[in-house]
Parts: sequence; structure tokens; C-alpha cells
Amino acid sequence: MEVGFTDGLRALLPRIILYTILGTLVAWLYHLMRPALEAALSRDYRNFSWVSGERGVGSFLKSTWDVAFKSKELFAEVHSKILGANHDNIHLVPIPHCSTGFMLMVPKQLLNEYVRQPENDISLKRYTLQALVPDYTTLGGHIVAHPVYRSVVHKELYQKLADKMGMVNEEMTAALDDAVASKVGVNGEAKINMWDTSNRILSRSANRIISGYPLCDNQEYGDVTAQYAATFFASALYARFIPPFLRPLLLPLLCRPLMRCIKTAAKHATPIIKERMVIIDAAEQKGIEPELPVSTKKSTSTIEDIQVDRKYFQNDMLSAIIVAAKKDNNSEAEYDPMVIVARMMVLNFVQSYTNLVTMTNLVFDLISLPEGDFETMVADLRAEIKREMDKGDGFSHNFFQRLDLMDSLIRESMRYNPIGETGLERAVEKKGGFTFSNGVHVPQGALLAAPIKAYQRDEAAYPGGFNPRRSIENPEHPKMTDISPDFLNFGLGRGACPGRFFTSNLIKLTLTHLLLDYDFVRLEKRPENVRKVTLDEPCGRHFITLKKRDV
Repeated sequence: MEVGFTDGLRALLPRIILYTILGTLVAWLYHLMRPALEAALSRDYRNFSWVSGERGVGSFLKSTWDVAFKSKELFAEVHSKILGANHDNIHLVPIPHCSTGFMLMVPKQLLNEYVRQPENDISLKRYTLQALVPDYTTLGGHIVAHPVYRSVVHKELYQKLADKMGMVNEEMTAALDDAVASKVGVNGEAKINMWDTSNRILSRSANRIISGYPLCDNQEYGDVTAQYAATFFASALYARFIPPFLRPLLLPLLCRPLMRCIKTAAKHATPIIKERMVIIDAAEQKGIEPELPVSTKKSTSTIEDIQVDRKYFQNDMLSAIIVAAKKDNNSEAEYDPMVIVARMMVLNFVQSYTNLVTMTNLVFDLISLPEGDFETMVADLRAEIKREMDKGDGFSHNFFQRLDLMDSLIRESMRYNPIGETGLERAVEKKGGFTFSNGVHVPQGALLAAPIKAYQRDEAAYPGGFNPRRSIENPEHPKMTDISPDFLNFGLGRGACPGRFFTSNLIKLTLTHLLLDYDFVRLEKRPENVRKVTLDEPCGRHFITLKKRDV
């Protein structure tokens, strides 16, 4: 009897495997097809303009294919149609990796309306949870959605920024010595991979005030935080193609490198976190404020420096995150070293990825300026740096605020090369949907977005193509930290990035050091960016040449 049952099961096993595979493929196909069916058949979306021009399942699937594999050509068409449309038109664009499978692209005139709505109606948090797949890219949704990020970043990277630039400059100098100066050969030249080098120096320098000393000088910790930041978003993007029922099986494999980064970072950070927790717990028992270690290298800092730092006992963000976790209403879960490590890794991603893309694009844009323009721009930048340094506060927060030409160059590079095709993504959470002032109604569950590259490369708003002097030629002299519907890299409204002032200082600090210490070798042609669906990253494989200056 048992033999017969075993033989029967053995005979059925190939069929079971085959049907399981077929069922999975059908379910996966439905997962990919469902957005097309919803967009084509639902009455909620019948009044929107389709980027393909024709409404229907076939048209949607063709556009989806183009977004995934011909995104450059597809979004060129999107740009043309959106910029040529009247202000009432909202375009439906297939975005295969987002949770709904498509987004509604909002006209520039209506952007302020939806970004200023209450979170319960138009939600950044809901979109973030959908986009970052935090159950697999980190330790859960509470890691990325907790309000502690905004408050800590505002306090540490805005209110206290001026007091931290000395430490950042100290770390930047050491990072550049390790990543660039050490590669200078006997001919005085260094060939560097701009993406990898930017990742190392920016991550290490930022970590001086994010993770603090000594973690910022820990090579392995620095490497894994930089790796996590550089790969987090792409991992989340590709994870969204996988249907929910397969995610528990496939995403742990896809996201294993991210989890390995968190585990390695925890190996180094956990002892430091526990040490600071002991200080916080002891201070709480005594009813006093904790005097946490300052992020000062005693070998290179004066007593006066240390006394200044003592005004801000928790002068790195790691300490600020630990204190916030202790005070959290859910402190039993939040006040845990592993949770804090995961928060720090996400925080590193949030600031590091933007800085990495911005710095790499900036250098590529600078060294590919036309002959003559390049030499003039470099000379003018150095003259501006020298003029402002002669005032005696070089590398300070105020010093960076006065570098108007450099600010104009960076802003123009960011304007011309946003990180992706879309931005200002929000999920409509309001019951019954949301109605714009012009009467256009969007249903609950829809995803709204702005086609930021289309708007920021619009010749009507920015005539003349790439112009590194655009801001100083503009009577209003807009800064790279200024936000508006015409410049959306840092967001708009209440969701605007509070860390943009730190990004401004960090990028200027890096470029200032490079210009003072090295000559860039000009390129005849700018390296083409690499597309990852709607992401548009600078080439990570291109090497540039720097020549050591005799100063």
C-alpha cells in the first residue's frame, strides 16, 4: 500500500511542479497586467490623457515596455506632450516598478496644491512605504517612516550646521588624501573613478557628523554604509517588480547584500551605541541631561574646539537618534541597538545617495564644458574661492554661502540632471479622492508625481541649454537650496528636504578642495548617464584625470 502511494506521488510530482510553475507565472503575469486592466477599464481613470495617446490595454502594455527598456525615448515623448499640453491636463504614464503600475503626472501649475495637503489626504509616508519595500531593504516599515528623521535632520544638519563644518572639513581633508592623493603617480597625475571616489569621500566626510568619531574613520564601517547608500534605491526599485506573494521567497535573496551591510555596520556600531546608552540611562536615573561623547579627534583639536563642542553634547546624529529613541513613546522597541543601526543606515542612504549623484554629475558637467568655457570657469571659481578665503573664514558655513558662482554651477548641474524622471511622488489617501482647483478629480489610491526632468529642461523656463552662470545672471540670484515648481530636486512644500543645506556645504567643500589641489583634465564629450528604468545615474565606470597643482 505504501509502495503504491509513494509511486503515485512520485508520478504526480512532475505535474505538481509544472502546475506550480505555470500558476506562479500566470499570477506574476497578472501582477504585471493588473495596472493595465485597471487603467484601461476603470471609470476612475478614463478622463486622463494617456502618454501613448490611445487608451487601452495594448497601448498601456506597449508604454510599460518602453518605460522599462526604452525609457530615454519614451520620456522624451512624455516631455514633449506634457510641456505642450494645456494646464488642465494630467497625464497617465505607466511606471512598472511603482505600486499601482502607473502615475498621474501633474501640471506645474497644480504642484503646490497637492504637496501642501494634509498627510492624511495626500501622503508622502504611504508612498515611501510602498516605494522602499522596507520589510526587505531594511528592518521594517517603522525604520523608514518614523518622524524622528525629519526632526533630527532639521536640528543637526540645519540649526547646528555652522558649528559642524570644521569637523566635516577635517574629515574631508583626510578622505581626499586617502582616496585621491594616494593615487597620484610620479607624473603628478591621478586617474580616479569619479563615482567610487565620490562615494568614499562624501560618505566618510558626512559620517563625521552622522555616525561620529571613531566610526567615521572605521574603513569597514565606511565601506558598508557607502555600499548600502549606493545600492539601496536600485534594490528597492527592482524589488517592486516582484508580486507580493513571491516577495517572502525572492526578496531575501535580492536584498541579501543590504542585510549584510546592516549586519557588518552593527558589528562596529553596536558597542558604541551601548556605551552611549549606559550614559543616557545613568543620566535619566539622576534626573540630568546626558553628557555624551563629542565627535572631536583629541589629537588634532584644541581645548577651545572641545569646549565649543561641549555646547552640543550630542554633536553627531548617532547620539541624537539614540536620545530620540529613548524618549519615543514606543521606546521598548525603538531603544534597541539594531534598530538604531538600521536607522543610521537609512539616514546615510537618504543623504549619501543624493550627494553621490550630485557630485559625480557636477564634475562630469564641469570638465565637459566647451574648450575656453572650461578654462574660464575654473579660473573664475578659483578666483572666487581666493577672494572669499582672504576674508579669514575659509571652509566655514558663511564662507560657503558666499560662493555664488560655485552655487550657480551646482544648481545648474542639478537642474539639468535630476536623479530621476519623476519626483514629488505622493499617494492619494483621502476617502473619495482629491479634487484640484480646476475641477480635475483623482481617485483614492492613485499616485501623483511631477515629471521633474521635463519641467527642469523646459526651454521656456530655462532657455539656452546648460548654462553654469544662469543663477548669477538671474536678477533674483536663486540658490541651490531654494525650492520652487521650476526647481524640484529637493522637493516642494512640507516634504522639502531639510538636509539640503548640508548637501550644499558638502558639495562646495569637496569641489573647493579639488580645485585648490588639482587641475581637471577636460573631456571632449560628457560621459552618458546610465538609466535604471526611471532613475538616471551618472556613469559609475568612467575614470577622470586629475593633475596635482604646484601651489
